[in-house]
Amino acid sequence: MESYKNPISLFKQTNFSKTIWWKLKVNISGYQNETENKLVTEIFKNRIFRLIYPNIHQNNHKFSRILVQLYEDGYICWINLDGLIIEKYDLNKTESLKNENLLIKDKINSILKWIKDQAELSNEYLWGGSLGPNFDCSGLIQTAFLKHQIHIPRDSYQIKSFCKHLFYFKESYTALRPGDLLFFGTLEKCDHIGIYKGDGLYYHSSGKDFGRNGIGLDTLKQSNDKISLHYKSKLISAGRVVRNYRWDRTIR
Repeated sequence: MESYKNPISLFKQTNFSKTIWWKLKVNISGYQNETENKLVTEIFKNRIFRLIYPNIHQNNHKFSRILVQLYEDGYICWINLDGLIIEKYDLNKTESLKNENLLIKDKINSILKWIKDQAELSNEYLWGGSLGPNFDCSGLIQTAFLKHQIHIPRDSYQIKSFCKHLFYFKESYTALRPGDLLFFGTLEKCDHIGIYKGDGLYYHSSGKDFGRNGIGLDTLKQSNDKISLHYKSKLISAGRVVRNYRWDRTIR
């Protein structure tokens, strides 16, 4: 397909429609705004998006970036036109799966094993990282689920709102089961996420300042480890993924 590599020509053919979906044929980066190189996410080949901006009224302008909404998590970000390779995608109406909760539960062991494997690779914390081997905290969790065909939101505070709420942290974590998600920050804003492994341990990708500069295993048990203590002091709540995200709930 010759037009594969000419996205603007494809968009023009469809009058910059916001209802047509496109499939990526390459891995790309997602940015915070139209001009700066502030990475907010990395986007896998074969993910699906629709155009938000430009529209039919701006089609004579020159663009280096476009604003898109991703299908799998509703996320909105800017992507570069340079190097973009796409094809039109027919999106069938998504039907809610029966026993979705049980299907997700069956994949938890595989999700935890995938994260363990990533932790054993050479990696460091990367803000916006979701392709690997370098991840940010929510990029690691979202990709772990995405690799197992489970769609959840992109950022930690979005995932917190999306999950089934289990409890706010006081002292005990005994009600947790492997695969439950842990949320950190303040009561006003969640800004970090981990995933419970079992026996008081959890995986997360933490930064340089207070963390391990990459994927590590920390504990909720009594410990003298400064990093585990720091994150334990920031624990807000726990949640559980019990369904797939639907694209038509726009989030940023």
